Amino acid sequence: MPLAELDLAALRRWVISARADLDAYAEALNALNVFPVPDGDTGSNLLMTMRDAVDALDDEAPEDIRTATAAMARGMLVAARGNSGVILSQLARGVAEVVSAAGPQPLGPERLAAVLTRAAELAQDGVAAPVPGTILTVAAAAAEAAHRASDAGADLEQVVGSAVDGAREALLRTRTENDVLRRAGVVDAGGAGYLVVLEALQRVVHGEGGLATTEASIPEWLRLSRTGQVDACSADSVPGGPSYEVMYLLDGATPETVATLKAALGALGDSIVVAGGDGEYSVHVHVDDVSAALNAGVEAGRPHRFRITRFADQDAGARAGADQAAARPQVCVLALVSGAGMAQQVRATGGATPVQDWREPQALRRLLGRRTLVLCTSPQARAAAQTLTGECEVRVVGDSAVDVAAAAVVIDPGDDFERICRVAEEAVDDVHSVRVVGDPGQDALMHEVSDLLDDDSAAELLTLVAGDALSDERLAGLVAMVRAERPHLDIAQVTGDGDDALLTIGVE
Repeated sequence: MPLAELDLAALRRWVISARADLDAYAEALNALNVFPVPDGDTGSNLLMTMRDAVDALDDEAPEDIRTATAAMARGMLVAARGNSGVILSQLARGVAEVVSAAGPQPLGPERLAAVLTRAAELAQDGVAAPVPGTILTVAAAAAEAAHRASDAGADLEQVVGSAVDGAREALLRTRTENDVLRRAGVVDAGGAGYLVVLEALQRVVHGEGGLATTEASIPEWLRLSRTGQVDACSADSVPGGPSYEVMYLLDGATPETVATLKAALGALGDSIVVAGGDGEYSVHVHVDDVSAALNAGVEAGRPHRFRITRFADQDAGARAGADQAAARPQVCVLALVSGAGMAQQVRATGGATPVQDWREPQALRRLLGRRTLVLCTSPQARAAAQTLTGECEVRVVGDSAVDVAAAAVVIDPGDDFERICRVAEEAVDDVHSVRVVGDPGQDALMHEVSDLLDDDSAAELLTLVAGDALSDERLAGLVAMVRAERPHLDIAQVTGDGDDALLTIGVE
C-alpha cells in the first residue's frame, strides 16, 4: 500500500535505496560525464556523497525526522564530491530546512513539494553561473511538477510521481539544451543521478523493493545515451579550460563573504558551486591557480578539508595500464613528519606510515596509493601534500604535529577509505593547537600552555610535541607546571619533532 507520508523509517529507506541505485548506475553515469569537464567521475561522486548520508544516519542514530534530516544534510555537505555531489547535498539541506521550519512531523505531499522546491532553489543559488541542460534543470523541473500536483490536491504518491515524470522529461531535454551534451549525444550525468535518487523515493512511497532497473529494463535516458557516448578520456573530447578541480569546506563564513568569494572565484575559473549555510559551506571550483582559489577561501572564512585534483592526471590515470595500477595499494595513509621521534610515535600507532623525506616530491609520490590520506605535521608539509597529483585520489588532513598524533591513534587501516578520512578529520577538528616557532624563552612557553588550557576549560588531554631544539629538562618543566595547576589533566609527550617548530601544544 502506498505511503501517505514520509516518516523517519521511510526517509532511511529512501537514502539506502538511493545509495544502492547510485552504486548500480555509477559506471554508466561516469561514462556519460562530459560536462562541465569530461573527467568521468560523476557517478562515483554522487555515490560517495550518498554513502556518507547513510553513514551520518547510522552514526547519529536519530530518534526523530528532524534530527535525522539535520544529520543527513551535514553529512552530505561535508562529504560532497565534485560539482554534482555539492548540488545533490542541497537536496538534503532542502529536506532539513523544511522539516526544521515545520516541526518533526512526517512529510506529507505539500511538505514534500516544498522540499523539492527548496532543494532546487538552494542548488540554483549555489552555482555562480548556471547554464541550461544540467542537473539544475532537472531539479527545477521536478520541483515545479511536484508543486503543481500538490496545489491540485494530489496525495504523496501522486506528488512524487509528478516530480519523477518532470525530472525524467527534463533529463531527456538536456541532450538538446546543452551544446556539449548535444555534440556528445548524451544526457547530463548529474541530472541522471538526481533522477535516480527521485526514483528511489518513488519506489519507497509505492512500497516496492529492489533496484530501479534491471538488464531487462534499461531506462530511456540510458538507452538514448548509449548510442552517442564519447570516450571521456579521449584527447579530442577534452575542451580547453582550467587544469585543476579545487574543493574545500569553509567555516565561519557569512552570506556577504560567500558572495565576495563567488566573485573572486569567478575571476579565477569556472564550475563554481558554493553550497551550505549557517556558517558552513562546501566550495567547488575549476581553476589554473590553485593557491589563489585557496587564498580566496581564507578571505571568506576558515577553509579546511582540501581536495585538489588535476584533470590531466585523471586522464593519465584512466589510460594507465593495469600493471601500473596494480602496483599501487588501494588505500594508503601517510604522515609527513620532520623528526625521528614523531616518526616513531606514528609508527607505534599502526594507523599511518611516517614519511620524513616529504620535501622530495618524487620520493613522496612513489609512496602514494590509489587513494591516499596524507596527515601533515606543519603548514610546510601541508603545502607539499597539496601539490600532489597523480593516478590516485589524495586527501590532506592537519597542519600540526598534534593533529597527526590525534588522527593516527584513531585510524584503523582496515576500514574503508571514506571512514578512515572521516575519523581522521573528526579527530583533528576536536584539537586546538599552537605551534611555537623560534625560542621565546621558558616563561613564554609556559604562558602559551596556560593560555591554551584557559581557552578550553573542558580540556581532558594536553599533548606536548617537542622539537629537537627543546631540551628534555625544559619539557619536563612544562609538564611539572601543568601537573601542579591541573592534577587531573592527562598529558601526552612526544620528543624529536625535528626543527620545524620548537614546541607544538594541543588540547582536546
